Amino acid sequence: MRANFVLSGVATGIRRNATMTIALVLSTAIALGFVGAALLASKEITKFRNTYQDKLNISVYLCTKTAYDKQLSENDFARREHHATRPVTCAKNEITTPAQTAQIRTQLEHDPMVNSVRYISEQQALDLGKKQQPTLASFLKLGDLPASFTVNLRDIKTDYARFAAKYGQIQGVDTVNNQIATIDALLSLIDSARWFSVAIALVVLVASILLIGNTIQVAAAQRRNETSIMRLVGASRWMTELPFMLEAVIAALIGGLISIGFVAVGKYVLLDRILGAQTNKNGVIPNLSVNDVLVAGGGGLIVGVVLSALTAFATLRLYVRL
Repeated sequence: MRANFVLSGVATGIRRNATMTIALVLSTAIALGFVGAALLASKEITKFRNTYQDKLNISVYLCTKTAYDKQLSENDFARREHHATRPVTCAKNEITTPAQTAQIRTQLEHDPMVNSVRYISEQQALDLGKKQQPTLASFLKLGDLPASFTVNLRDIKTDYARFAAKYGQIQGVDTVNNQIATIDALLSLIDSARWFSVAIALVVLVASILLIGNTIQVAAAQRRNETSIMRLVGASRWMTELPFMLEAVIAALIGGLISIGFVAVGKYVLLDRILGAQTNKNGVIPNLSVNDVLVAGGGGLIVGVVLSALTAFATLRLYVRL
């Protein structure tokens, strides 16, 4: 009987304040949608790092006939910007000699920082470039792309800076390229999106909290006579407060379920449609599963339900006398 009475009170409160309840559901859904997006972005960053942290290679590019002029130009720019310059390691109008190439290979193969080494000739670089950029294939010719060594370090996180400084000064080496820079740029973009979602979620959550407080105060004022009669016949304070708390929790629960739909749609549009070629076809960007979406959306739902219950309880105890 008590359960039926409480539930009937909840239904009555929702019906009387339908517009405010709808506003609460929508604001909660938006806020929790951004919470879920932030959790999903964190999951994507974790998957990205787990996928690539042990697979990233370092490219040690050898000199081409234009490398000498390029290095001089880079040093001139560095001096104008008051940055440190680097040694000129290429000879004018000359490529890296076979003797220099053999010496660099030997040094790499015996370096304790290096796990494996693979040499890519100018012809192999040209074939690979034509395959990766078919629209430019007719413009590429032998010598446009440098020969290089693809190096896998034992610990790329700790050894890369030392490795780049060491081999960037060896005669015959043009540049040492780090793929981590590209990965970190993408991760930084994802991380920015995560913090943007967190900021928006906080603003909308604050608005939702205020709306919950106002809704409960209005509902309590409308049902003051009913709650007064309940207290006179012996109902506890918890019994009179419970319907109001349940109204807030139900609104947050509905908003949380809607937010899971928002998160799922956002994931579908961004990863499956816009970035579909990179996620589904090439696998360059790790995709997220349905389980990831449900976990992220469920996390936001739990946050919303707990927060609404605490807000309702605090409002009833501090601002409403039942």
